[in-house]
Amino acid sequence: MRPAAVGFHCPDEAGRQDRRSGGFSRRPGSQLGGQLVGRPGLVTQMLIGMCVIAYILQGLPGLGGGTDNAFTRDFELSGLAIAIHGEYYRLLTAAFLHAGILHILLNMYALYLLGYQLEQILGRVRYLALFVVCAVGGNTFSYLVNGWSTFSVGASTAVFGFFAAYYVIARRLRADTSAILVVVGINLIISFTISGIDKWGHIGGLVTGLSVGVVYAYVPPRQTWLQAVAVGGILAALLAAAVLST
Repeated sequence: MRPAAVGFHCPDEAGRQDRRSGGFSRRPGSQLGGQLVGRPGLVTQMLIGMCVIAYILQGLPGLGGGTDNAFTRDFELSGLAIAIHGEYYRLLTAAFLHAGILHILLNMYALYLLGYQLEQILGRVRYLALFVVCAVGGNTFSYLVNGWSTFSVGASTAVFGFFAAYYVIARRLRADTSAILVVVGINLIISFTISGIDKWGHIGGLVTGLSVGVVYAYVPPRQTWLQAVAVGGILAALLAAAVLST
């Protein structure tokens, strides 16, 4: 059985029905154009794996190691490195680094829960684009606000983007959104009350996820080129804002 937008589909049975009717077997898909084929959650698993590998290369912060090793310094979100050396790749790579064991566990848990659902709804390519643009969006907003003093790591910029995109898509599909609103509210309170959390990165991720979610939810899925242009435009605008800020 494979999960579908509503309930589950049996690919073998669907294929037999198509053959009996003289038609062709069709791949099951979501209402927003995601093709539900192959291994479910593959991109989500890869993203989690990359974060875990990066955490190991960081020297396992919080498990005997600190956050000041060479790997972390090379890929963390550093406003100084961006402004002086033009290392804009940090706007993305910082999303794969974490400052401690609790930090990575919470982010990977949220990525697992939301990622599996969004990947099935959107498909692998659009889902990966959502992660990348939200990560860049959150880190860019942090850089715009904090300038040279910017310092941040963590996948929470992308996770907050997932919160917003999930909300927009759920509204589009007329699903209950009360739970996700409660989750967003709790996380925003935590972001603004606990020191050391990059609240501007979280807000940036939230706004970016909202923008990309609107594109995916309301631009017809058959017009994938228009969705790609819109999402690419959002990413280009973010990078242009970072360059102009520098």
